[in-house]
Amino acid sequence: MDLKQVAAQLHSDPDAVQRMAQSPDGQALLTLIQQQNGAQLQKVMAQGEGGSAAEMAGLLKTVLSSSEGRELLQRLSQQLQQ
Repeated sequence: MDLKQVAAQLHSDPDAVQRMAQSPDGQALLTLIQQQNGAQLQKVMAQGEGGSAAEMAGLLKTVLSSSEGRELLQRLSQQLQQ
């Protein structure tokens, strides 16, 4: 599952977002996103369902610039596939 697929699934499945957000890896990913790009995260979260998958993908792309972010996203992607 690539970055765009993860973002699209999260955008289309609110339950997946909640499951991921409550997981330890999800919490760590949110913390990392807040550290790297807190203002954009707040904007996307404020938009709720009106936010685009492209905006979410942009946030995740920023996180992928670090090895920690890549590892977290890989584990979360595996959880989505289950």
